[in-house]
Amino acid sequence: MDKLGINLPWFLTQLTGFLIVLFILRQFTYKPILNMLETRKRKIAESLEYADKVKADAAAQQKDFERRLDEARREAQVAAQSAQQAAEQERQRILAEAQAEAAKIKEAARGELDYERKQMVSELRQQVIDLSVLGAQRVIGANLDDRKSRQLVENFLNEMDFGANGRKPASTREGAGA
Repeated sequence: MDKLGINLPWFLTQLTGFLIVLFILRQFTYKPILNMLETRKRKIAESLEYADKVKADAAAQQKDFERRLDEARREAQVAAQSAQQAAEQERQRILAEAQAEAAKIKEAARGELDYERKQMVSELRQQVIDLSVLGAQRVIGANLDDRKSRQLVENFLNEMDFGANGRKPASTREGAGA
């Protein structure tokens, strides 16, 4: 071995020192480092599992939130449609009431106009009777019995039978002229 340039005692000393250092490193450094690395690996795995769990929980909460939000939107839409329908029904009711009130007012106005027209025809008739009696008294020159005179004019007007519009019907005019 000398020919190779290897000194055997020196080689054995080096080998023994190397094995002692290897044993010491293995016992005091390598095992604790491996244990520390194993512990760290385990903690990282646990952290990843926890992160996955948190991620899954967050996704579930997100889905739940979106579901609740969609449900709230649907409820709000239903409530808005319900309010709109109620408003439309109220509008229809108010419109119907207003139309009924307008019809009542029109009917009352018609009744009032009809009453006033009848009142005017009655007053006009009374005036015609009074004027006819007065004219007859002046023409005759004598004082006729007032009651009898009024009865004659009243009968004449009834024979003429003026209609509700104050005009004589066409069929009686032709008969009166003949």
